[in-house]
Amino acid sequence: MGVATVQGYGPRGAIVGVALLGVLAAALSGCGLLSENGAPDRIVIPATDQLSTESKPATISASVGARTSDNSVPSEWSYERVIKSAPRVSNSDFQEGATSQDGDREDVSGYHFSSADRSVRCSTGNNGAQALACVSDSTIGPASPPADEDPGCTWDRHLVVLSSDGVRAGGCSNRYSVLYRSHTVAPGSAITVDRFACLSETDGLYCVESSSGSGFSITPKGYKELRAADRAPESLTGVTDESSTPNSSSSVVPTR
Repeated sequence: MGVATVQGYGPRGAIVGVALLGVLAAALSGCGLLSENGAPDRIVIPATDQLSTESKPATISASVGARTSDNSVPSEWSYERVIKSAPRVSNSDFQEGATSQDGDREDVSGYHFSSADRSVRCSTGNNGAQALACVSDSTIGPASPPADEDPGCTWDRHLVVLSSDGVRAGGCSNRYSVLYRSHTVAPGSAITVDRFACLSETDGLYCVESSSGSGFSITPKGYKELRAADRAPESLTGVTDESSTPNSSSSVVPTR
């Protein structure tokens, strides 16, 4: 029997052509195009992670603490939201201070800042202390340290100590040192260091700590403890109730 040839390719080309036709027919048959009983292969979509609908707390930092287990989101007018919404200063501008009131300012470890009117000065991150310490004459803590305090404590009733354990008026100045002559934070601006954030305003300083949700304010009215989730006063938000919108007198306009 003679071998059929494909014009221009010869016997070998014919064999390859037949083979290719056979492969194509098998592929089409597998796809169900050559058989009326054939069905297309099932398309498998890779599994995806289940979407989470939980709202995580809007914290000032990523540090883990007691408050991070709370999935509530700070309200629009809370202290935490107001402070986070304020323009932030550059931390690099606040690593200078003096160890005495008349001493020379120099580069130091940690971060150090003062309120706009310099009535409050604060330090954090120096001497390895995991706390924000601020000093002001408006703060009047206990006249003497607690009975369980370290006997070597140099007690200062004008000191405020904010940490993951909460906030208290009065503390050991030799343990939580606060430097002098630090740069001021302009009114309407905030400084954020790790878990701590403070808002400087014309009427004082407002600070919160993210993991505990604790905080304080120091104003001409004195020292006051506060909670980060509490509603901020009208002097900060410019609104009188939850349904109101900010007015032009507000120095900080919170954002969602």
